[in-house]
Amino acid sequence: MQINITFRYCLAFMAFVFVFGQLHEVAHLTAAFVVCGYPGSQADFNLWTLCGDCQVNPNGYIATIFGPVFSYLMMWTGYFLLRSWNKKYWGVAFVLILGNLPFARIFTAGMGGGDETTVLKTLFSAEPVWLIKIIGFLIVAGLAFPPIFMAYKRLHYKRKLLLIITFCVAPMLIMMPYEFILLGKVLKSGFMADQHFLGIADFIYLHTLLMAMIVLIFRKTLFAFSK
Repeated sequence: MQINITFRYCLAFMAFVFVFGQLHEVAHLTAAFVVCGYPGSQADFNLWTLCGDCQVNPNGYIATIFGPVFSYLMMWTGYFLLRSWNKKYWGVAFVLILGNLPFARIFTAGMGGGDETTVLKTLFSAEPVWLIKIIGFLIVAGLAFPPIFMAYKRLHYKRKLLLIITFCVAPMLIMMPYEFILLGKVLKSGFMADQHFLGIADFIYLHTLLMAMIVLIFRKTLFAFSK
């Protein structure tokens, strides 16, 4: 499999990353609503919180784990599509895997953080923190690395390792200054900061809609590949 990497492809890929990153947050908030009756709050692109009552709910951790559950479902859908010899959906599969940032999950767990480790700390609070962090990293690596490796296997490039590394790391480097800092400042200024459905700020909905439109416009470019 070869991908025609153009400016349009990269633009559409990053738009996909932003859309599915937000769907990850929606999964958190939807689970919180089901468990607690309140969705919580998302006032920033990378920060969501449970409502006060849900924070003391013994089942509140379920909301924390549902974000990763959604992301892993997307990655593994891509994994099984690439395992199939029906190549029609390989372009979609590549985007599903790398566009849900599996390496970011591995990196965060390696630093001792992430939703998965947070849930383990809640469930096994009596265990040493260092042990929980190691277990968390192993679980995340076991879930996130196989899809990355499958995408690597299906690529036909002389420098496909460099290509995979780029798709793993570059989105993180783009998201930090653009989404977490620049757009975060826009929200902090109060622009469209009111929260309505599922406790998500209106500006986040607007940005996600714009990114979804980019994915839709360039969908043929994004999901195409050469056999």
